[in-house]
Parts: sequence; C-alpha cells; structure tokens
Amino acid sequence: MLEWAATGDRVCGYGTRGAVTLDADGWRTGGDAPALPGSVDAAVSGRAEAIRLPDGDATLVGDGRRALRAGELRDGVHRILVESTPETRLSFEGPATVDSGERPWIRFPEPRAVAVGFSETPTPRPVVTVPATPCGLATAVTAAGRTHDADGPARSHPGFRPPTPEVRFGDRSVTAELDGEATGPTMTVPESAAAVLVAAPLAYYLGADLRVGSGPPRISGDELDREFEPLPDFADDAADALRRLVHLDSRLRSIPGEGGSLDDDRTDLASAPPAERLASVLDSPRPTLPEWPLSTYVDDDVANGRYLPYLLDRLSLVHPADASALDPKALLERSLDEFFRGETPNVEAVDPALAESRYHAWLADGTPVDAYTLLRPDSAGLAAGGGLRIDVVCNEPEMASERCVADVYRERLAGRDVDVHVHERLSTADLASVFEGPTDLVHFVGHCEVDGMVCPDGALAAADLDDCGARSFFLNACGSYYEGYDLVRRGATVGAVTLTAVLDEQAVSLGTAFAELLAAGYAFDRALSLARGEIIVGRDYVVVGDGTHRLRAPVGTPGTFSLRETDDGFEVRYEATAPDAAGRRYASPLDGGERLCGESIGATMDRTSVVELLDRVAAPVRYDGALSWSGDLAGRLSRANR
Repeated sequence: MLEWAATGDRVCGYGTRGAVTLDADGWRTGGDAPALPGSVDAAVSGRAEAIRLPDGDATLVGDGRRALRAGELRDGVHRILVESTPETRLSFEGPATVDSGERPWIRFPEPRAVAVGFSETPTPRPVVTVPATPCGLATAVTAAGRTHDADGPARSHPGFRPPTPEVRFGDRSVTAELDGEATGPTMTVPESAAAVLVAAPLAYYLGADLRVGSGPPRISGDELDREFEPLPDFADDAADALRRLVHLDSRLRSIPGEGGSLDDDRTDLASAPPAERLASVLDSPRPTLPEWPLSTYVDDDVANGRYLPYLLDRLSLVHPADASALDPKALLERSLDEFFRGETPNVEAVDPALAESRYHAWLADGTPVDAYTLLRPDSAGLAAGGGLRIDVVCNEPEMASERCVADVYRERLAGRDVDVHVHERLSTADLASVFEGPTDLVHFVGHCEVDGMVCPDGALAAADLDDCGARSFFLNACGSYYEGYDLVRRGATVGAVTLTAVLDEQAVSLGTAFAELLAAGYAFDRALSLARGEIIVGRDYVVVGDGTHRLRAPVGTPGTFSLRETDDGFEVRYEATAPDAAGRRYASPLDGGERLCGESIGATMDRTSVVELLDRVAAPVRYDGALSWSGDLAGRLSRANR
C-alpha cells in the first residue's frame, strides 16, 4: 500500500520497497496543480516556493522525454518523472529555475501549485495456508501480525504496514519469517470463526499470538492482562481497544513528511511496546475519538477468513452480522408504476445493525442497505496503472440526457491519460463485449428487468458473461442489484446498483454527482454516500464489491465541506475521511493544523474568506441542501455579493 505524507518542509512517499523524501520550502497542502504525468498510486498537491527532487534520474516528460538539466524552465506546464523507489512524478506551471546537483532544487519566483505523485509495481503478497478451522484462522492472524515493520506508533500510519498475507485453506504452510517465536502478547478467544475474526484487527495491530481456547476472550502479556465479555459484547470491547490504541499512536508518531507528535502529554509512551501502550490507554479515561472509517459485519463462517487481508490492510473493525427486516417506510412505497422505469426484479433488502463507523462492509447473508456487500477477497482497491478507459452506455433514447456524464468524466479528468467512449443502443452481443473487454469503468444508463440489462434485441444477463473485464461499473437502472452482483462474481472489483425502481430525474442527479466524485478520486462507497444525499430515495442505491476501490488516486486527502449561512457570516465545517483512512492524518485547510481523519473542524467566516477558501481547496460542498463543487460555489457566492 503506497502512501504519502506532507508537512511544511517536506513531502514523502512510502512504498512497500522503500521511501522517498522531497524537501520543500513553505509547503502548504492544497491548490490546483496541473495533472500528473501517467498513473500514480498516491498523490498530493500543494503550494511551495521551491521543491527538491529525490535521488534518481529525472526526466522531463510530455512531447517526448529528455533529461532534466540545470537552467530555466519557461512558461507552461512541466512534468517530471524521477526514477526513485517508489517512482516520483511532479507537475507544475513554469517559469522555474532548476539548480545543479544530484538532487536539484526547482525554484519558483513566487509560491506555485505543485502536484507530487508516487507509484510502484505491486509486490506479491506472502501466502499462508491453514486448515479451515477457527484455530487455522488464528494462525493466519498471528502470521499477519509478524509482517509489521514498526513496533512504535509509526505502525498507525498505513504506509508503515506492509500488505498482510493471502489466506488459503489446506495443510498448514507458514513461512519461517511469519512463523517465529511470539514476542507480543497472547490473545485467546473461544473456538468460533466469528470470535477469531472479531479479534483479528486488534491482535494483528498488537502483533499478538492469537489462539483459540475455553473461557472468555482474554489478552495477556507484559504490563497487560484483560478479560473481555463474550460475544456479542466482545466485538464492541475489542473495537474500542483498537480505536483507543490507534488514536494514541496516530497522535504520538513522528515520521518524515508528517508533523511531529500531536500529543505532548504522553510522549513517554512513544518507545513503549504496543501492549504497554494498550494497557495505558485502557487504564486512562476514554478520550473523544474520531469517527472510525470502516466496520465489517461477518457471519460465523470459517470461509470468511479469506477476507482477512482485506480487513487487516484497512484496519476494519469486525462485528457479528445482525439485521432485521426492512421497515416498509424506509424505502418509499411506489404505487404509481408509470412514473418508474420498467418491470424490475424484487430485492428483499435487510436493515443491518450498524456500529459506530462511517462506512460499513457486509460479509453475511442478505442484501443490506447502508452497507456495501463484499463478494470477492482479492479486491485491488485502486485502478491499475496506465491510462484510464471509461465506457458510457446509453441504451434508451428517452434517457439520452444522462449521456452528460461522459462530459463530466472528461472535464474532471482533463489533462490525464483517459479515453471516454460513448455507446448508444448496444445489442446484447455488443454490450457483452463492453463488459468483457478491458475497461476501468462502465457507466450504464438504461433499463434492467428480470432477464437482465435491456438491449434493442433482448436482455443481457451478467450471469451469462464468460467473465467481466470491467474493473468497476455503475448500473444506473431500476432494480440492477442482481446484475451488479453477477458482474462482481464474474470478475469486476466493485459497482454501484439500485435495489428498486428510481425516477429518471433523480437518477440523472445522482449519476452526475457520483461521476464527479469518482473522477475526483473518491472511493466508490464514499462517492455514493455523498451522491445519495442529492435525491429523496438515496437508500435505493448501494455498492456491491470493494467499496474502498477508487477509479484513480486522489490528489491529497479527499475532504468535504458543509456550509451554512448565518447572521454572522457562514458556519464552515471540513472533514477528511475515506473507507480506508484508519490511522491517517490531514492538514486542515481552515487553520493549517494537523487533524486525525474522521475528526472534523469548524469555523465562522465572512463571505470574502469563504470565497477565498473555496477557491483554494477543491472539494465537494454541502450547501443549501445540495452538493456543489467548491470552485463553482465560490463563483456563485462571489457574484451574489456584487
């Protein structure tokens, strides 16, 4: 997992095989820099007076490639590739001056917006093979805990946690480096798959030796001896313990590219082992914790152990799945069928009991609302390297207005290597070719009926495809859940679908907002949760597959504003979060201070200050009951003041 961090004097990228540092003069995260050259796994934009390249051969890329030399760079966009580990890319507007030396400085006549991106070729995960038993799952969790590179608070940063092992079932096979003598605490849980999965995130983060046995859940070691209540209370207790420990570590850590400790009162714990830090937080009053990004809900099924890498890489909390029949009033009754699209499949959705997290993954029976349904354990989380291909399919003439999403993708991805293709009234064979071919996103607009996606010559059932080459999709059609479900089963990573019939006008509004958010680098589930606020029947739209997947890497930490006009000006709130944001920190655009993801900040501003803020920071804004983009809203507010 490749990550970045930035502070006032440096920008860093952390990969699985190394880290790079770019020194910077007066760096301030934010700003609208030119698009980066090529595809990157992590990126950040900021303003700086000068920035120093990392070690590695530097090349100017664009119309051809040439080595970067000392001297002047003229007006216009400049893009640089540095062959570092991880690979580093930059983009900025000239003029600029390049110093001589092995690590040259690029200097600007005044603070300039610069985008910095990092990429690397993924390394294969280690593999552990264990029996398909609770004891086998516990062995896999213990092995995952041995992958940590850092014992101290730095392990709270995702860039310091290597990918955890793939889990396979069979005769036990664990490599020597993942099967050594235990050095962390011992955690014992009852012999059930649910208990092991609930304990997994805490045991992994601690580097604990997880075992199954009799009696209530327990964790013991130097300076630590705690007994937990049995399930289901154990899930809440384990989640609380992990949240408190990661909160402390996120405030204590000090790593290159990120500001120092945010907690001056407890720096004595920075050198203590994880178990001692946990004992300290459990013995202290519970602090106010940021909203945790992701919880996953599981059945008591050993087969769910295949998803351990997914859960542990994202530090998802785990809870036993519990759901009730959906309140008929929760989804609007639709008696006026003529206002809705087609005859749609009936989806019996359930109302899940959700924990205190922003995003929710469902790994159990039933079709949940307000949670995405995990279907495959090998999700990648980000579109593959290289250029993007997006296919927009409009299969109904009366829905032609929804073709505007093609322009949304082109505008939001302007300057990047992207091909947007528009198709109309595709036959079943041609639509199958689109889904089976290599593409990053299929945005389908049309009808879905019991037999599949409607085409002029019949209906295409996703279950009949040989495989799905599309990495992601949006089926903006009535009752498209089952088709989306089958697309993921056939190989897609993720998709957005509908549970019931939806109004054409509302489908257009949501589809446009969703496209804008995806193109800006928001994760699928976060993009849909924001877009759902645009329509009355937002709960009819759900995600199937990996809701943390992104169409492209965001530039910086994707945040959102909420804005409310008052007699004193405007109340502004800002937050940065994502389904995979556990342990991340962000620089607040309101005061420049560092905050933990999931922790919002507010301020009261006059109109001029709000316009300046929205001009400077590109983000969606919830204002006056609608979602707008900050630059567009800044223009409207500025004109309204004239």
